[in-house]
Amino acid sequence: MSSKLIAADSDFFANLVVEAVQAVKMTNSRGEGVNILKAHGKSARESYLLKGYALNTGRAAQGMPTRVTPARIACLVFNLQKTKMQLGVQVLVNDPRELEKILQREADMTKERIDKLLKAEANVILTAKGIDDMALKYFVEAGAITVRCVRKEDMHHIAKATGATL
Repeated sequence: MSSKLIAADSDFFANLVVEAVQAVKMTNSRGEGVNILKAHGKSARESYLLKGYALNTGRAAQGMPTRVTPARIACLVFNLQKTKMQLGVQVLVNDPRELEKILQREADMTKERIDKLLKAEANVILTAKGIDDMALKYFVEAGAITVRCVRKEDMHHIAKATGATL
């Protein structure tokens, strides 16, 4: 609270910090339990306490809703990108139609994963990996929110708060 930047608003920030610390039910061994997010272009007086857990990221696509209720969260640690064969796998194809079938199957595998998530009624999908444009299209059509490249630390906090497993 002794910073030159917030000295003029020290009472405001003191009350905000006390309220945040009192709202935390448990902390880890390093005393971390409050997450501070910085928003550029705002004044210090516009700071506020958000009850819950906030991610410092945005939706993966603009066409997705900004809010869903009730939220059914899926925490993923795998890619939602078109599945490619692993390194070192060689496929010799004599007919171009066979190659097209292989590429179509790779796309279908991703579509099947997405269908399983949507059939489980997940409408908020958080992944620590990437999501490609084809997958985003299906989520936008379903009215789901997806967030990609979520930090693993954030994923663990959300899993703990929601009872999810990774």
